[in-house]
Amino acid sequence: MSEPLYLIEEWTEKHARWPEFLQCLQETAPEQVPFVLGDYARHLPCYLLVALQNNRVAGFLRFGIQPIGAEAGCPPLDLNSQILTEAKIHAFAVQAEYRNQGIGRALQKKAIKRSKELGCYQLASHTSYNNPANHHVKLSLGFSVLPEAHGDQMNLIFLMPLQVSIP
Repeated sequence: MSEPLYLIEEWTEKHARWPEFLQCLQETAPEQVPFVLGDYARHLPCYLLVALQNNRVAGFLRFGIQPIGAEAGCPPLDLNSQILTEAKIHAFAVQAEYRNQGIGRALQKKAIKRSKELGCYQLASHTSYNNPANHHVKLSLGFSVLPEAHGDQMNLIFLMPLQVSIP
């Protein structure tokens, strides 16, 4: 079996190549910039996964860790005196020339693995209704989906359970 032509690394804002990620973000998914650089998740521990192909930033996935329920203005979900957390994907994109090579799928799989390592109960992602490539990746990996409408805006909430039982 051949090795993938890409590498996935975890970066922070202190990474020497952080400006390359920012350029990719702004070129590939400008609508997601506020979720990375704005106040949206500044209060959360956040993680950035970067896909490199031929030593170029080909794509990324950024998620934050939060108590389940907090984003909806609900009290944190508690089970057996343990606050349950979720990894919430804030930004995800693959540059056009690198699509359909398994990079998006690999980024999602790495996010699932990393979220489990961080002790999260689930991985969540909120996306627009008009992103079939993203939907296909998530559904093929086993995410559940919940359609949601607010006025004229239709969205999808994807959830991946990560822990079957809580002690």
